[in-house]
Amino acid sequence: MLDKQRIDVLIPHYNDLEGLVLSLRSIHRQDWSGAIRVVIADDGSSQETRRGLHELAEGYPLEVTLLENPENKGRPYTRNVLLDAIESPLVAWLDAGDEWYPEKLSWQVSKLDEVCQSGDDFVWVTCNYDWKWTGARARKCAQKTEQDQVRALMVGRDLRAYLWTLLAPATAFKNVGWFDERLPRLQDLDFFLRFALSGGRIVSPDTRDPLCVYHKSDIGRDAAQIRECNAYIFEKYGAAYKGYGRKFCKARLYEMELLSTRFALKNRDIPKALYFLSRAFVTKPESLAKRVLTKGLRV
Repeated sequence: MLDKQRIDVLIPHYNDLEGLVLSLRSIHRQDWSGAIRVVIADDGSSQETRRGLHELAEGYPLEVTLLENPENKGRPYTRNVLLDAIESPLVAWLDAGDEWYPEKLSWQVSKLDEVCQSGDDFVWVTCNYDWKWTGARARKCAQKTEQDQVRALMVGRDLRAYLWTLLAPATAFKNVGWFDERLPRLQDLDFFLRFALSGGRIVSPDTRDPLCVYHKSDIGRDAAQIRECNAYIFEKYGAAYKGYGRKFCKARLYEMELLSTRFALKNRDIPKALYFLSRAFVTKPESLAKRVLTKGLRV
């Protein structure tokens, strides 16, 4: 049996003190009664931000371990630093700028206890969440775990690869291996796929309520980089994708082009958006024509 009275919460951070304050406040508000150790890995923020980060850590009411990269190394490298820093038997992740609702850990620890009693500890507990676009109202998103999880993660609609939804035994993260540092984006998806393909199981707590909120914005995200990372994952797991058939693969490639189109449009890069849209047309011309007729260029 696992000792479930101590949790490490792992937070990568880069130049976002305001977002970090939001996240730390939500951890402190958890109604779970066990001990929480917060581990923050700063990825080479500015000197001014680092000073503020030290002040924030020193005044925080829970135990804080602060790690610092001397220079910016990227999200996957920083997440590997956090993996190395794990000390507690249970681990949760939280990105600076996102937040948990007060009952998140309680529901997830309860579910994990139930699952681990059967001897299965290669398991992650996810949860439903609210998706809140900047300037818009939040909408509830469900994590549906009762399905083919590899396929569902590849589709990315009703089971999404979001680390900040998870709680799990430390070994269930460590045994997956390192985050792939060749992926500046989408390293979450790679990590989830490796877990699922190696026999890991994702489960949901016994509540349909959202237990955290994702504050979402596409501003500043590089559409070409997103497409490159998607292409890398598609190639890396090519055998698994092809196992679902040719139509499935075409659909995934089509959605990858549309995703990059969305990022380009959000950042007002019309030439790049048209480029990715043309690639989507080549992949599935009838589907794109129907979509443009009903939605215009809004993707």
